[in-house]
Amino acid sequence: MKVMRVAILGFGTVGQSVARILVSGKSGLELTRVFNRNVERKQVEWIPNTVDWTENIDEVFTSDVDVIVELLGGLEPAGSWIQRALMEGKPVVTANKQVIANDGARLSELAAVKGVCLNFEAAVAGVVPIISSIKNGLAADNLHRVRGVLNGTCNFLLTKMGASDASFDEVLADAQERGFAEADPSADLDGLDAQAKLSILSAIGLRRPINPHEITCRSIRDVNRTDFEAAALLGCGIRQVSTVELTEEGDAVRAEVRPAMVNLESRVAQVSGNENVVVVDGIACGEVTLIGQGAGGDPTAVAIVSDLLAIASGDGAPNLFPSTGVSCQIEIMGRRSHYVRVTGPQSVAKSLSDLGVFPAKTLEDRDGQVQFVTERCTTEAIESVLRTSETPQGDKAESAVVLPIMD
Repeated sequence: MKVMRVAILGFGTVGQSVARILVSGKSGLELTRVFNRNVERKQVEWIPNTVDWTENIDEVFTSDVDVIVELLGGLEPAGSWIQRALMEGKPVVTANKQVIANDGARLSELAAVKGVCLNFEAAVAGVVPIISSIKNGLAADNLHRVRGVLNGTCNFLLTKMGASDASFDEVLADAQERGFAEADPSADLDGLDAQAKLSILSAIGLRRPINPHEITCRSIRDVNRTDFEAAALLGCGIRQVSTVELTEEGDAVRAEVRPAMVNLESRVAQVSGNENVVVVDGIACGEVTLIGQGAGGDPTAVAIVSDLLAIASGDGAPNLFPSTGVSCQIEIMGRRSHYVRVTGPQSVAKSLSDLGVFPAKTLEDRDGQVQFVTERCTTEAIESVLRTSETPQGDKAESAVVLPIMD
């Protein structure tokens, strides 16, 4: 295996973890350059003095590096610099799920034309090797559903809230202190991080490219202690669940990212802390489950360095995206039961049945809140009713939480 000179773009939590693995003497890889804004603030003593630090991206591209590791995050300038590297014949390893979700097909095609690799295992589910599993182990099957927990930050928050009396703000502060959550965790909490990852899995796993911005997303912010108590009564846990599945005709997909109640016997409910789980369903293989850490610098760094080693050994990823760049249509999920918590006058919850949301079981009525489980219906129907419902007295719900109940 030839020694491959590596440049890292971005020296945040993940960048530092990647650097630590590289400078520890991983066979065949040599860290030679680090790009970061404000090098003086970021430079650390444990990086050998043979590594060049720079705030000038041109110095990276004009150097003798063999491969670029992009860890800047965001669409720009990361996307442009990935493209530049590929254009100049340099392979790229990235953890950037936004770039891959929005422009991965075009960039992968460019990489193929230039005869180099674009590897992005770390962009989906942290250390869980779902991309390589689809590429190497499941390529012969026709997959029809991928679902799971794709955001370690949300999983840490929800499992800790479910196991303690800690408030949402308390567990979020703990996650930030541990490096599992960013200073601004909005992309994680509101589902945008998982939305991008699910888009990638739809294209790679189901061969159905979809526009990530068209995937329905719901935040976990409104889930509270009351909901966890209700989940326990129903034999469920609460998780942020990402799902993409083919419709019966196969010409469209159903896709969503939202908090949900999941049966405790399900593999999706059994992951805890910052773990991710990806459950793949195939025609021939049946159900295949992969579990591992999904948040934090070290797990992500393992996936990145593994991609580097694959490139160094000549086993980098080919163009994994479908040849067509046309986005597939996204349809709403089918009918299922839901847990609903409505805050406001009792008359609001009672009036929902007049609009097609039929409570099958009332859990509790207290403190201005009504909790109930619905008969099978679509989530969109419930949300629409809650937005528009109004009692004859003019009362409307102050707030509501809607959680699908999943096996």
